[in-house]
Amino acid sequence: MTKKRWVIIGIIGTLVLLLVLGFVIINPSNAYDGAIAGINLANVSDGVHTGTFEDGRFTNTLNVHVENGVIIRIEIINDVVASFITNASEETFARVIAAQDTRIDVVSGSTITTNAYLRAIENALKN
Repeated sequence: MTKKRWVIIGIIGTLVLLLVLGFVIINPSNAYDGAIAGINLANVSDGVHTGTFEDGRFTNTLNVHVENGVIIRIEIINDVVASFITNASEETFARVIAAQDTRIDVVSGSTITTNAYLRAIENALKN
C-alpha cells in the first residue's frame, strides 16, 4: 500500500473512533427517563436537605433550604455537568423556587441537565 492510502485509512479510523467516543460521552441519561414526580412540601421539615442524583456526567449534589415549609434557596455542592451550560442551574432553581415544585418547564437546550437537578432536589426532599 502506498503512504497516501495509509494516511486515508488512518484518518477514517480516527473519525470512526471519535464518532464512537462521541456516542459514549453524549449517551442518553437516566435523568431523561420518566416523569418528574413533584414534591409535597407539607411533609418536609424546615432545614437544609441534601440530595444527590448520580448518572455519569450528570451527577450532582444539592442543598435545598426549606424555611416555614417553603423552598427558599438551592445551592450546588457538587456538580459535574457540561461547563458550557452556564445558566441551567440558576434558571432551574429560580423556577423551582417560584413554583415550589419540581414539575416545571425544563431550561431550553438543557433538558437532561435540568432533569438531573430536579431529581437531586426530589431526592433531597423525599420523606
